[in-house]
Amino acid sequence: MEGLTYEKAEQELEQILDDLRNDRIGIDALAEKVERASKLIVFCKEKLTSTEKKVEDIIKQLGL
Repeated sequence: MEGLTYEKAEQELEQILDDLRNDRIGIDALAEKVERASKLIVFCKEKLTSTEKKVEDIIKQLGL
């Protein structure tokens, strides 16, 4: 997932969800889309956790 940003991952997840809701994903592509969504969710969770830790470290360094 090199070069992927949180925002791009979120947009792709929203598109997959929209396609699912509107029956635009055929049965043949369903497993592939669900697998991709799963990877994007993991990516986003890791990015959020990493960003949260960085912010906490900065706040600690500032003594706030």
